[in-house]
Amino acid sequence: MNYDVAIIGGGIVGCAILNKLTRKNLKVVLIEKGNDVAVGASKANSSIIHAGFDCKPNTLKAKFNVRGNELTFKLAKELSVPIKQCGALVVGNDLNMVNELFNRGKANGVKGLHILNREQLLTKVPKLNENITCGLFAETSGITSAYLLTIALAEEAVINGAEVKFNTKIKKCVKNDFGYNLIADNLNINAKYVINSAGASYNEVAKILGTEQHEIEFRRGEYFLLDSNIEPLTNLTIFPLPSKFSKGVLITPTVHGQTIVGPTSYESDNTTITTVDGLNEIKEKAVNIIKDIPFNKNIRNFSGVRTICGDDFIVEKSTKKQNIINLAGICSPGLTAAPAIAEYVAENLLGFNNADKKMKKRVPYTCLHDLNEAERNKLIKRNPDYGKIICKCECVSLGEIKEALNSPLKPNSVDAIKRRVRAGMGRCQGGFCLTKVIKTISENLNISEDEVVKENKGSNFYVSNINPKK
Repeated sequence: MNYDVAIIGGGIVGCAILNKLTRKNLKVVLIEKGNDVAVGASKANSSIIHAGFDCKPNTLKAKFNVRGNELTFKLAKELSVPIKQCGALVVGNDLNMVNELFNRGKANGVKGLHILNREQLLTKVPKLNENITCGLFAETSGITSAYLLTIALAEEAVINGAEVKFNTKIKKCVKNDFGYNLIADNLNINAKYVINSAGASYNEVAKILGTEQHEIEFRRGEYFLLDSNIEPLTNLTIFPLPSKFSKGVLITPTVHGQTIVGPTSYESDNTTITTVDGLNEIKEKAVNIIKDIPFNKNIRNFSGVRTICGDDFIVEKSTKKQNIINLAGICSPGLTAAPAIAEYVAENLLGFNNADKKMKKRVPYTCLHDLNEAERNKLIKRNPDYGKIICKCECVSLGEIKEALNSPLKPNSVDAIKRRVRAGMGRCQGGFCLTKVIKTISENLNISEDEVVKENKGSNFYVSNINPKK
């Protein structure tokens, strides 16, 4: 099979590029070693749409952040992905540093920046710690769902002719007359252009492609996810003044009504563990922003790993191999920057400057939780499966899970369903609905429950044919 472009890596950046190149009417394939898109850093971050005031001027981060902010709000609305322009505060007691961030934001072209004193800050966040004296308010910052946006970008692309290959790990790349022959255990294709958007696996893929290796630093960030039944701590995102390595431990609402507190920033070996020391650090730092945070209402701890290459993103044509694009070190604000990176790759690096074609729209997932009683009754009358509640915490029905299983990317894992319709995302974290979700996947995909996985290959819940000790 021949393609115009092959993209390796199904995170937010890879899927944004897949979507953009599909809009350019190209034949595109995305190759992902995992069982779904958004299984790496794109599923485990703060989901913040950054304004762009903290990026150093004249960097790719600054350029793509500010442009990406504009594009992300537009794309999310087109794709029916939840997004909210709630604004963000950076707070502390160093007015000189606040002024520096303000001036940096202005240099980057960020609109809607305001320096606030304590009295002005308290009108926005009454529970601020008494040590906070000043801050910067950014109107254009917002929140979304990083994994839903990634999924939606890929789904729309597939609906419009793109292809996605899961559980596929490239093992060989050979130059040929067409372009490049990419070979995996379950794949043998040709592509004129290849894009390495493999994130944490960038160097592994670069070695196979024969392109530039880059020194990558992994930094792990741990989080608390607080229950939706608490009184909201804040209606906007609150950062401390940033450090060299991190934007700091932040407090932000989610688009689903919960609260995230974190992250840490530790050198890592690309493992997503959570630690007692890390979680205690979050508690100690977060109360310097807002006192009396109800950490006893925590329903989940998780972590994500950022890949860092020096002080900036790497978005470049390979000088070693013609028609290969290298993308590395896409850490924060990578989520916000993704649509702008996709635009730049398509139009500047690959030279596809033709107008975008009109796309067939993806249908958003039904959300029973958001419907009123009349709407629910009408839906249930049409399909009784929507009246059978599987996940009580998030009010997710059998109909919604079946709908997700038959969506464009054909998900087949428990976590893939969780990301799409929130079964298992609530207070009990799947404690009551997990076995029902496994059963539903098994029945609808006509596989045994032993074959159902949590996420990727090998993460089965049940193991059959175990020989007991004699």
